[in-house]
Amino acid sequence: MPHYSALIVWGLCAGLLAAAPARAQVDSVRASTLPGRQVAEKAYNAGLASYTAQNYPAALASFNQAVAAKPDFAPAYANRAATRLALKNYPAAVADYDQALKLEPGAYAHYFGRGQAHEAAGQGPEAAADYGAALQANPAYAPAWYNRGVLRFEQGEYQAARDDFDGAVKADPNYAYAYHDRASTNLRLGNYAAAVPDYTKALALQPALLPALLNRAAAERRTDHLPDALRDYDAYLAQKTDNPLAYTNRGNARFENKDYAGAVADFDRAVALDARYAYAWNNRAAAELKLEQYDKAAADATEALRLDPKYAEAYLNRGHAREMLRQADEACQDWRQAAALGLAVGNDYAAAAGCAGDAAEAPADKAPAEAPADKTPADK
Repeated sequence: MPHYSALIVWGLCAGLLAAAPARAQVDSVRASTLPGRQVAEKAYNAGLASYTAQNYPAALASFNQAVAAKPDFAPAYANRAATRLALKNYPAAVADYDQALKLEPGAYAHYFGRGQAHEAAGQGPEAAADYGAALQANPAYAPAWYNRGVLRFEQGEYQAARDDFDGAVKADPNYAYAYHDRASTNLRLGNYAAAVPDYTKALALQPALLPALLNRAAAERRTDHLPDALRDYDAYLAQKTDNPLAYTNRGNARFENKDYAGAVADFDRAVALDARYAYAWNNRAAAELKLEQYDKAAADATEALRLDPKYAEAYLNRGHAREMLRQADEACQDWRQAAALGLAVGNDYAAAAGCAGDAAEAPADKAPAEAPADKTPADK
């Protein structure tokens, strides 16, 4: 998730952006003889310059000097908080935002910053409350809508997350990440048709946002637009070749398109990148079954099961391979085990093949396993 830690500019350089603090002036007067306000402002401007240069220890020292010279200097507390957030000292950042809010009650930027500090510290409810307070103070502040939406998404509160992403794009119609994550929320809600145009909008605003290509392909697969999905997977993999998930998902799409050799090639790349990716091993076994490469299919399903001994689909596929290899007893055992792990169709295959023994009973509280969906990265 992007972080927004905009500095608050105040005092001598109030008309300047934080990215361009006032230049130091030639001054023969010793700092120790300056009035407290001027000492604070000089230290504050030095802190802004150091923060912008990402020299956070120097920024912290300057903001310390500013608040020591002027204890009611709210922007100095807020920017020291942002500095401490950058240094990952989250409790101290929260304390500084607390002080800034005492001095400037209702300041939306302080609520938002404190929310970021709470979120970074793993304090989700406190962060959500602060983002909500920021929005009460300024409903047009898109980052607060977005950050709260991300929190709700991560908690599985998809409808509430979508409402927040709606708020973000209403407040800022050019907010690419908000369109992307609203689309991902719609994927989780099963509203695939609505996800596609949001991913498209995100890419129009930010063409380098590669996760949007990968996730749009997932939505296109689920809306039966397989050629579009394959084009998106191709475009993604032309730019990023180190993602085993992307190769696996294009392999799945090629499998659905009956391009089994192409699917095997993609699963080859996936396991070469991540040899512990059980899902890719199993899916390559499924493609090899279609190509009648039964020895290879049995070996790949076995490797998937070594990596994940409770992988029901891998038992099912190994059962199919063993049946074709005339290993009837072993095939029956695999199908029964698939059923015992929750894949009831294993019993159907066992019965059709005339396997001896009673049907395996799936656990009452376990639904059949599903293939994992394309991941939607939260951090960009």
